[in-house]
Amino acid sequence: MPEIASMAGKHPSLPRLMIVSSGGEHLAHSGLVLEQAQALARSAPVIFQLREKMLDTASIWQLCRRIAPLIDSAGSILAVNERFDIALASKAGGVHLPESSCPADAVRKVTQGNLLAGQSVHSELSARRAASAGLDYLLFGPVFHTPSKAPFGPPQGLDQLREICAKVRIPVFAVGGITPEKVPACLECGAWGVTALTPFLDAGSLPETINRFFSFMP
Repeated sequence: MPEIASMAGKHPSLPRLMIVSSGGEHLAHSGLVLEQAQALARSAPVIFQLREKMLDTASIWQLCRRIAPLIDSAGSILAVNERFDIALASKAGGVHLPESSCPADAVRKVTQGNLLAGQSVHSELSARRAASAGLDYLLFGPVFHTPSKAPFGPPQGLDQLREICAKVRIPVFAVGGITPEKVPACLECGAWGVTALTPFLDAGSLPETINRFFSFMP
């Protein structure tokens, strides 16, 4: 299991499942993300990526302050999408950078190893650049068909996932159309873990869904 070089050893190993928030929150006190964070107390550790583009800075900050302690106490990691400043200030565990974000090496310098840091990539070139910047993991996809990404072209596929995993020396998470049944194929390509959004929208069944994903992992 890969060790996490950053975060001063707070989380000695990297979870193999990443959950992405719905993106549908409109107020800092709105329900789904908070319900998901509370439900993580009943599940195995995961990375929870907070990706709420509809919220303004103040609302993201308020939401992070509410859910960071819940997620941390559950042994999971809260990774704030792009806003490493909010991640640091709210004592979240990590930051996740979009491919078009500010340079990853610059983020590394600012965060000084206090955050788990990863980045989304969609090509071998981007993967190599991100890996050389000293990040902890990459998120590659979409591997399978997913309606939200269809306007941008066909899925990358398992062969391209295998190529990316072979070219970099840091853990790779597969994303895009991931279901529990597709987990083994992704891991066989060399992926460390998988990422999904839709299967986890029902907070009431979140622990059971997480367990189902893990049941397809070694």
